[in-house]
Amino acid sequence: MNGDQHSPLGHQYALAMLNGGEEGVRKLAVTAGTQLTLDAFLRVQDEEPVPAFLHSALCAMSLPTKRPKDDTQPIVREDGKYALAINPRPVLQNIDGKSIMRSLGVPYGAYPRVALIYLLSQAVMKQSRDVYLGRNFTEWMRRLGYQTVSYGPRGTANLMREQVDRLLACEWQIRWDGTGTDDNAFAVRDVKISNEYAGSLDKNGSFAREIRMSEGFYSHLIEHAVPLNEVAIRELKGTPTALDLYTYLAYRLPRIGSDKGQVISWDQLAKHLGNEADSKRFRQTVRETMQIVSAVYPNANVDLSGRKVVLHPSPAPLERKLVGPHLRLIGAAAPQTAPRSSVKSRRDLATSSAKDIEPLLAFPVGTLSYGTRESPYRQIGLTKGKPWAVDDMAAAFRKGCPNFKKERTEKEWLRVWEAFVISYAERRANRPDD
Repeated sequence: MNGDQHSPLGHQYALAMLNGGEEGVRKLAVTAGTQLTLDAFLRVQDEEPVPAFLHSALCAMSLPTKRPKDDTQPIVREDGKYALAINPRPVLQNIDGKSIMRSLGVPYGAYPRVALIYLLSQAVMKQSRDVYLGRNFTEWMRRLGYQTVSYGPRGTANLMREQVDRLLACEWQIRWDGTGTDDNAFAVRDVKISNEYAGSLDKNGSFAREIRMSEGFYSHLIEHAVPLNEVAIRELKGTPTALDLYTYLAYRLPRIGSDKGQVISWDQLAKHLGNEADSKRFRQTVRETMQIVSAVYPNANVDLSGRKVVLHPSPAPLERKLVGPHLRLIGAAAPQTAPRSSVKSRRDLATSSAKDIEPLLAFPVGTLSYGTRESPYRQIGLTKGKPWAVDDMAAAFRKGCPNFKKERTEKEWLRVWEAFVISYAERRANRPDD
């Protein structure tokens, strides 16, 4: 992209990866990026996508990013055919030995977003209303991607617990008025995500290990779940606007049918993201946030440079972890239909010309000490893995590489191998007994 200002940074990283591998991405990051976006991009590229899901209405309209002035009042979102209301119903609590009805308030910030994605993902993947959280709250927090879990008044555990209690105590109303031939109008009224939830701690003060999703919400979720990538969610989990922008684009971009894309106003985008900042500040925030979002969703083809927001048809984030040939310079000819995936099927591979595709191969078998194909692997091991033996590293790689049996292009195998060799050499060098 050569730093095209109209293209999100992750989009540029993806093209650099296609043209020059990881080295090309690092060169671009020196002038056009930051270490934060570079690290996020490489981590998402190196890991297999992990399915996650969110209800389509919650992708289109978000929770508050900050605590409302009066958080006991319902939150109402409306945009076109969608409408969402979140009503913080009072719950029975024991305070100083007395039972009182008190509203916990509406959920806000990043914590309830991460928790909500986890809860809905588990329900969709296991096809069950019963969602297991963990043996204790610390374990559940780590399931959500928080490696450091702190307790205390402002600790991560207590902040998450407060937001989960708010989230699951609310009643939700969702309405979507279908307008097209393929649309189905629906309305889900006065339901809780979990109608048997009484707080993250049970009556004995211990962690509630499992919740049961309400039948109405669960049934509707199964029909309207939007696929996300859990690996990307982990990278964005600290920023509510980043989570909102990612989930909105994951929902919207794959559904755009026009090769000209879709134009929306900045005010419309602000409604989707539930952001109440002034227009100038909102635009600046979204443009900055899009850099990290595009790093974890490089397929997202969005132009935020002008007075309007231009959304182009793009594959869903879960469909491909590496970016494919649909990526193009802004202004280049658009495909006739929205690309659904950049992963070629076996049938596609059989019918495409040999010059347009790289064959999928297994990792070299046997020793890497000689052989024509083995030569670049051997060179990487010798230069970046010294002083450790190349074949010893290869044995460790074959044993520890995720999805090792998966076939990859030679370029991808070399990239994954190089990352492993560098990591292996660093780990061995830091061992006190080596």
